[in-house]
Amino acid sequence: FSLGNSYSKNNSSKTTHDYNAASGKFDLINNLFTNHFESNYGYTNAGLRLRKQTKTYNYAIGASWQHAELEGKLFSGGKDSVITKGFSNILPTARFQYYFTQFKNALLYYSTNTNQPTVTQLQPVPDNSNPLYVKLGNPNLKQEFTHVLRLNISLVNPYKSRNLFAFFTFQETQNKIVNSDHINSLGVDTVMAVNANGIYTINGSVSWGFPVRFLKGTLELSSNINSYHGKQFINNQQNNIQTNTAGPEIRLDMNPTEKSTVAVNAGLSYSKTAYSLQAARSTKYFTQTYGTDISWQLPKRFYLATDFTYRINSQHADGFNAKVPLWNAAVSKQMLRFNRGELKLSANDLLNQNIGINRSSNQNYIEDSRVINLRRFFLLSFTYSLTKTGLNNGGSGGGMRMITR
Repeated sequence: FSLGNSYSKNNSSKTTHDYNAASGKFDLINNLFTNHFESNYGYTNAGLRLRKQTKTYNYAIGASWQHAELEGKLFSGGKDSVITKGFSNILPTARFQYYFTQFKNALLYYSTNTNQPTVTQLQPVPDNSNPLYVKLGNPNLKQEFTHVLRLNISLVNPYKSRNLFAFFTFQETQNKIVNSDHINSLGVDTVMAVNANGIYTINGSVSWGFPVRFLKGTLELSSNINSYHGKQFINNQQNNIQTNTAGPEIRLDMNPTEKSTVAVNAGLSYSKTAYSLQAARSTKYFTQTYGTDISWQLPKRFYLATDFTYRINSQHADGFNAKVPLWNAAVSKQMLRFNRGELKLSANDLLNQNIGINRSSNQNYIEDSRVINLRRFFLLSFTYSLTKTGLNNGGSGGGMRMITR
């Protein structure tokens, strides 16, 4: 049995001034765009869940009743208005796990949750901070209701160093809060939040690992697959948005000697976004990543490690198809009883080339951005582990850390 209660309160105030020709200052109150908004949200839930455990399977099934109250008070233009909404929902949940053997199992999980509109999304007062992009709240918004279904499969053979992992998630949201844009003949975009159905996301990843004995290592093949199906509105027309992403990757881990490890990897990420309105804006792009990691255990508990990553961005806008080499290196010394202490000198981005390239696809534009990341720097650190297991292979364990730059 479960019982819970939650309460939150939010306040939002905005004062807008117009230019006063008499004083030469912006000191005239604009009542149309000046407002104070208060939002109170609280919910009470009560639930029941039944669980059963056996040697080969276990399950849990239950549901909770949730009642939520949302109240918004708006003072604008010398007038008061009150927005009051109530939401009642049954939130089911279920979980089933089956063990084929000690190291092989499958898990199926289903859950639901709700999400209330924000103060900004409800506030029915225009925000013209950007005259070309005016935001307007919608007091008629409904609460989002989300269904989530997950499937996890784990098949491990520890005696032959073989494994297979698969993870899949399906998420569908009813009354999803999305944007509705109205663009006039002058290019001014007035956007308001509205509810929409038929929006869902599918995510999946598969990983297969097995030994490669003649190389004294293991090979791992993996791939991520993501699919998003959404919708928004432009001038009262529905714009369906579909984004698909796939990213296969291969990684080889080797142990040439007892005191050295070498790993190489390569990955490709492909992304495509398509629109039902203005199909010419549909876009696709690739990202390639290649890398290697090398570590050595030297005499007297010294360790040396280095890694190199080369990332290639293609089919972006001009000036954003960057090729980024990133090289890091570190030398460390383990000390004290049980190897609890580690002194490390690390160098990050030795080539001083680190830069971030990001792309986001929206309903009526595609944005490429260049982010200047922290580039070359050196770090001297000391790590002390509070456990007797100490630190392994020059890595940092949990515990107290003192860093000096």
